[in-house]
Amino acid sequence: MLAFGMTEKGPVRDMNEDSFAYEMVGNCLCMAVADGVGGEACGEIASRIAVDSVIQEFKESLPFVKEREDLPFYLKTVYNKANIRILHDCLEHRERMGMCTTLTVALLKGTELTIAHIGDTRGYMLHGSELIKLTEDHNQAGRLVKQGLITEDEAKYHPGRSRLLKVLGENQYLNPDVYSYNINYGDLVFLCSDGLFSFMSNEQFKACASERNNLEGICAKLINQALEGKSSDNITVTVGKAAPIAGL
Repeated sequence: MLAFGMTEKGPVRDMNEDSFAYEMVGNCLCMAVADGVGGEACGEIASRIAVDSVIQEFKESLPFVKEREDLPFYLKTVYNKANIRILHDCLEHRERMGMCTTLTVALLKGTELTIAHIGDTRGYMLHGSELIKLTEDHNQAGRLVKQGLITEDEAKYHPGRSRLLKVLGENQYLNPDVYSYNINYGDLVFLCSDGLFSFMSNEQFKACASERNNLEGICAKLINQALEGKSSDNITVTVGKAAPIAGL
């Protein structure tokens, strides 16, 4: 199973508040992307805590989750542990009070894909020639799209796109969206921050992913496409390829 990830500060922001990671845990590919909330204190710290926390938790406990139907509850537990770590860090460092982040996680085991999601970092799948959005944005613009009041294209420019409705860093129990999919070998799974997908069309996205065996090249092309599209945010993408599990 293959994976790669890449991040870029972009031409506008002073620092990169995105974080990402990908790692094999047993026969499961784990990927995570988090986008620290701009304008809040220490968003880059919140995103790094979130990503580090979930990857550490996967290493310690994912091998003990034997049934696929147990993953939704497990992932909600993982998210709330990450949230508690962010809140504890705020208590230890008062100057970080208010820091928060999005977080989207993918678990890919053969052709079994599970996504957990809070915020407006997105999951996508490239299946054949079809690019499929796997998550719903937890922002005001995303709510309007879900209600049928605006289109996906209109949401890219709507002022509500920056008004998040759910984040990590809130002093409450988190209930992330969890999605399960059966996909095909050769399908590509992407996690990306809004600095990437907001600045290109689906056709441009698919064109960047045409060489499916070159995951590093795909990430580089997507980053460059977002830059050419005048991205005004940090830009991050990870990609994983569904492949047979070794030894099975």
